[in-house]
Amino acid sequence: MTTKLPSFWRRWLPQSITAQILLLALAGLILAQVLGLQIYRSERDEALGLVNSRNAMIRLSSVVRLLSSSPAQLHEEILRASRSETLMMRIQDVPLSPSEHNDQYENIFRRLLDYPNNLSIQISAERVRDMPPPTMFQQMHQQMRESQGRSRNGLPPPLWQRDVRMYGAIELVDGSWLNFSSLADREPPTWSPGSLLSLLLVALLIGAVLVVLLRRITRPLKLLVQQAEQFGRGAAIPPLGETGPLEVAETLAAFNRMQLRLNRFVQDRTQMLAAISHDLRTPLTSLRLRCEFLPDGEDRDRMLQTLAQMESMLHATLSFARDEHQGEENRNVDLVSLLHSLCDDYEDNGQPVECYAEGKRVYQCRPEVLRRVLQNLINNALKYAGDAEVSLEATATAILIRVRDHGEGIPEDQLEAVFKPFFRLDTARNTEDGSVGLGLAIARTLIHQHGGELRLSNAPDGGLLAEIQLPL
Repeated sequence: MTTKLPSFWRRWLPQSITAQILLLALAGLILAQVLGLQIYRSERDEALGLVNSRNAMIRLSSVVRLLSSSPAQLHEEILRASRSETLMMRIQDVPLSPSEHNDQYENIFRRLLDYPNNLSIQISAERVRDMPPPTMFQQMHQQMRESQGRSRNGLPPPLWQRDVRMYGAIELVDGSWLNFSSLADREPPTWSPGSLLSLLLVALLIGAVLVVLLRRITRPLKLLVQQAEQFGRGAAIPPLGETGPLEVAETLAAFNRMQLRLNRFVQDRTQMLAAISHDLRTPLTSLRLRCEFLPDGEDRDRMLQTLAQMESMLHATLSFARDEHQGEENRNVDLVSLLHSLCDDYEDNGQPVECYAEGKRVYQCRPEVLRRVLQNLINNALKYAGDAEVSLEATATAILIRVRDHGEGIPEDQLEAVFKPFFRLDTARNTEDGSVGLGLAIARTLIHQHGGELRLSNAPDGGLLAEIQLPL
């Protein structure tokens, strides 16, 4: 059971196997790159958070020791010298009480400072991206911007818009509080020019390798398509080289075996048909000689007439087998010149055959076989309608050759039956004109060998239209 793609995907998805595999590989590469960057970024954030927290605790412990051992007049200078872009500190009378306490950090910090239990340490390690900005942080950011004398575009994002890894308050010996906030580093953009260039180089490298590999795979397949098309048109083609990957080589080998078996089957059938037809000529000749010695009469005439029909059948069969056995080679022929030459031969004999073909249309075919088919169609038109018109039309996918007459046509239910061997229309054919009903059957077979089609239809304004369709 096959699944059809939606029309949208069929319209935009490449049709060739090379383009589809290349597109799939590049899509997989981009997806893997995106996932890899996201995993790297997550692990990097976690690692930087631990490093920032460690560095902040070490710096805070140093600042607390300095503040505890220095006079109050120097506290602001110490804080100004100790601040950084990722660590903000300020001495206030009211603590910046975190919403949740982190006991682990508080215990580590107390042991690191050997801080007495009567002094409070309040630390929270959490993200406050979605929390309302503390007023203290807004004031500190405004003071930083005024002190540096730069516009807002020259500074990092405001403190309350950035992830806070750790924040809280430490009670000093004099009863004041050291409020602090340890911020995350500014994250570089996920798709930096360097990462985009790296992705482009990897994509180009993988694409080049895939193109070389897929060409090695598809080159034998394209040759197989061309050879199969030529074989379907009756051309004699050499065996294909069984190269490429294992699966492709096995496919080519199977095609070679199929071609050999089909050629052998057709040759055996043709030779058998020719042999039977040839062997039947001897007894028919003997019967004709015996009939000649019979007294004149109606029975003798009917017997001779029957023998003449049988000889005509054998002649048509032998002619077809002989043409098949000779195996005319395909070659490039100007179909316009072929049609004009054929019609000129009929006109020279005084027969009303007109040709409507202009320009030049070169086509690879077996010209003598095609000429024989056209002669059969034109002869039928002349015999049963008295005139024939031959035209040629080229479309995007085929060449159409039409032979049209202005006779009575054929009943609609008999248009396909006339292609059966030895079939004759009672109203149009009789046993005295020498026809045996093999002409159209052989003509269609010969057109099928070119990969084409022969159809009959009744023209709207009267007459029979025979159309040969040869694929481009």
